[in-house]
Amino acid sequence: MNRRLISRQLMMITELEIRRSKPEVTLEPLDLVLALFDARGEEITILQVGACDGVNNDPIYDHVVKGFTRAILVEPNPFAFARLQKTYAGLPKVTLIQTAIGEHDGEAHLYRVKNSNQVESDNLSFQVASFYSEHLERHGHKPDDIERISVPCRSLQSLVAELGLPKIDILQVDAEGFDSAVVRMALKMPVRPDCINFEHVHLRAVDRKPLFELLKVHGYLLGYDASNILALQMPLLERLKKGKT
Repeated sequence: MNRRLISRQLMMITELEIRRSKPEVTLEPLDLVLALFDARGEEITILQVGACDGVNNDPIYDHVVKGFTRAILVEPNPFAFARLQKTYAGLPKVTLIQTAIGEHDGEAHLYRVKNSNQVESDNLSFQVASFYSEHLERHGHKPDDIERISVPCRSLQSLVAELGLPKIDILQVDAEGFDSAVVRMALKMPVRPDCINFEHVHLRAVDRKPLFELLKVHGYLLGYDASNILALQMPLLERLKKGKT
């Protein structure tokens, strides 16, 4: 075995040991951005694609529930949407929309776990509704436990136009395997979000580098934690450094 190969293998072992020794992530980059907005007392607009029930594994819940933020929360699965309505009942600045985000307006097929609205409250199977049945199978659900339903579908651009949003401060995406497509839609809009936070754990290997490079081309700085990528426009970073104007 030549020295170069031995050196490469040793480096791989070292990197693995470093990953294993890292602490559990308890502070996400988005937490810091939201805390800065809080400190400035600044009202912002958040658009969330894949809101689920608004609570479980939700990075914006603690901020939105305070009632100061205009939040548009989008969720296609009727099971999860019913819970979402209960979560944000009585908050006038929160708008809930039952639709999927896709390439075109119309209808889409969504795969979900059968009867996941009837299981015990600590069972979170309703969280993994997806455009892809294999996504649910990767989460341990058998094909016989999966059903396909039709749901309304909107393109991101048409939804934003209908809502009349002049800007989006934060786009939060948890689209169960469709995250890359939603981010690409956002980058094609006339006014791009100042901040995009999206799951990277379900990105395909072939999507990762091209998507990250595309974000950089559009002027985003990138940070990440165990599950999410935070893409932040440089002008927003400069604004957050300053006092409230």
